[in-house]
Amino acid sequence: MAVLAEFEPWWRFAFALLIGALIGLEREFHQQKEESPDFAGIRTFSLISLLGAVAAFLVADYGVILAALALAGLILMVTVSYSGALFRSRAEPGITTEVGAILTFLFGVLVIGEQETVAIALAVITSLLMAMKGRLHGAIRSMSTEDIHVTLQFALVAAVILPLLPNRALDPFGLLNPFQIWLMVVFISGIGFSGYILMNILGPSQGINLMGFLGGLASSTATTISFSSASKENPRMAPQYARAVIMASTVMFPRVFFLILVIHPPLAVKASPPLAAMLAAGLIYIFVAGKRTGGSEDSPSSVKVGNPLKLSTAVKFGLLFAFVLIIIEFAQNSLGTTGVYLTSFLTGLTDVDAISLSLTRLAARNQVTLQVAGVAVVLAALMNTLSKGAIAYFSGSPELRKHVLPALGIIILIGLISGGLTFFWF
Repeated sequence: MAVLAEFEPWWRFAFALLIGALIGLEREFHQQKEESPDFAGIRTFSLISLLGAVAAFLVADYGVILAALALAGLILMVTVSYSGALFRSRAEPGITTEVGAILTFLFGVLVIGEQETVAIALAVITSLLMAMKGRLHGAIRSMSTEDIHVTLQFALVAAVILPLLPNRALDPFGLLNPFQIWLMVVFISGIGFSGYILMNILGPSQGINLMGFLGGLASSTATTISFSSASKENPRMAPQYARAVIMASTVMFPRVFFLILVIHPPLAVKASPPLAAMLAAGLIYIFVAGKRTGGSEDSPSSVKVGNPLKLSTAVKFGLLFAFVLIIIEFAQNSLGTTGVYLTSFLTGLTDVDAISLSLTRLAARNQVTLQVAGVAVVLAALMNTLSKGAIAYFSGSPELRKHVLPALGIIILIGLISGGLTFFWF
């Protein structure tokens, strides 16, 4: 930034032009694709962003009135243009371009206000929203009543309940902070909900591997149950279903790493070698199995991964998270490190996220060492992988078991070796 300071304010004006050009590029492409002329393209949006930058630059010498007049003039021109287009019946009754123009002006203001990072991030988001019009509208039209309910439930979990909770520990041991516990609920639910939305937008026709990947983001255990059951109904698709189960199980490892990284990066670094080794083992097996079995044109459209977010599920996860915190604390006090490992061993059989988040929080507060927390997180991931193998064995077809069990066995073996080398050798 020291080099850029020598070119003040010119580089900011250039940056504002680029932001306007980014949004204008999308509008220009939309006009050519839809063959519907609009009042603004790449040149106009670039000039609008530059107008905002110049207006903000002049505030220091001429006051905010000039900037307000510039914005008011832009709004007036946009309104006149929109009204004229409607009068001539050339435009759909939408104001996406018009709102985008006003936002572009404000992005230019942000650049001069030394908020260029925020400006470019918002400009990219704005361009994406404009470009995804058809896909977003199609996804909304295809939403069921339950999808709407689940969306509202997530809004309730994240935007209504969370701010109302006290951000302090309510127990004598300083473990149960309602705000932090529910924040973990929102975090996990957000990942699962995002995966569910992506699956609805992209659709199953993108391929079973993609479904396995997105299903792994939502819930690798639920994905394993769904595809294992489907393999009995459609045995011909068993190799493809098996690949999706392995993919979902493999995606779990970077998901756990990401959860830890956000909350306590040192623990993520500590646990990264075995998690990376298990990820690599799963990906290699998927690649080799894909080469051996070949692709399939069949689309698993009949398979639906269960919705990863319901209010009852969020509440259960919050209770489980709090329960795990208490169990780890008392297990550590009673049995020391052995108690933490035993808790991780048992909890990992059903859910790896709750125990990982609990351990990460305790490690961040120095209530357990990075060594103990790292071993326990990897142990939970190994036990969760083992439980998915059991699900595939008891719920899947013989053909699915033939593919899934060796893959998960290799992942577990690699995890044990890499974990042993990481935590007990070096």
